[in-house]
Amino acid sequence: MENRTRGFLLILFASLCLSTLPAVVRFGLDRGATPLQLLTPRMVIGAALLWLWLGTTRPHRVRIDRAGLQACAVAGIINAVTLLLFYLGLRRVGASVAILVFSTYPALLLLLLHLRGESVTRRDLLRLALALAGVALVAEPGASAVDPLGIAFIVISAGLYAVYMLIIHERLVSYPASTSALWIVTFLALGAVLLRPLAEPAPPLDLIGWGVVLWSGIIGTAIARVATVGGVRLLGGGQTALLLPAETVMTLAWAALLLGERISAQQTAGAALVLTSVLLATVFRRRPLPPLAP
Repeated sequence: MENRTRGFLLILFASLCLSTLPAVVRFGLDRGATPLQLLTPRMVIGAALLWLWLGTTRPHRVRIDRAGLQACAVAGIINAVTLLLFYLGLRRVGASVAILVFSTYPALLLLLLHLRGESVTRRDLLRLALALAGVALVAEPGASAVDPLGIAFIVISAGLYAVYMLIIHERLVSYPASTSALWIVTFLALGAVLLRPLAEPAPPLDLIGWGVVLWSGIIGTAIARVATVGGVRLLGGGQTALLLPAETVMTLAWAALLLGERISAQQTAGAALVLTSVLLATVFRRRPLPPLAP
């Protein structure tokens, strides 16, 4: 299987894993859990699983040089703040509004890549326009309340996630996906632990809350991170950004299943646009881009 196809499948698999998180996390928040109550143990569990897996099966993959370690540290800390802001926003706005606002990050990533010297073709812009138009239709706010502070949290979260993807694209492309994911999640867990004293008082998590943590830690962190980093290594940041809006369609499906949200005709039309954007990514090939300057 060629690298492009492997990268495409890895990103779609990561999107499937990550698409479950908004509905699952919102379910936990609705039961009274606080964002850091759900985030901190999730990251600690995800990091522990990655250390157990690599330490027992591929110990040579644990080693990383200083430059890679520094890049992973920056990416991990940025991602910790990104997730905290997303959780805070998700508590204030509906899941559909949150995913709509957050799904604008591919446009921010393409802008960052363009500023860093990577070319953005007209086909890229067409695919991005189709994807964002589809997202706007799929994630219709409906009757959900729109809280300005919640929207601000999600907007900042989207911008930071674009920076996180740029770091992977520029600084970690030469490292094995499992190694990068291990150290990113390790520093992410460290960042979440450092933020834990800021948590508001709350009762201990119940069984459902711990179920949310375990699902987020195993599926949404350990597994999804390895797949995402591997996909970015094979496709590049720009191509990955144009594929990930498909996650929004999957998110709506999980929201319908877990939260009882109904998918309207408008959302169906939006899903078709998003899937068309993904199809264009697989049908058309482009010449490999030169490496970006440090």
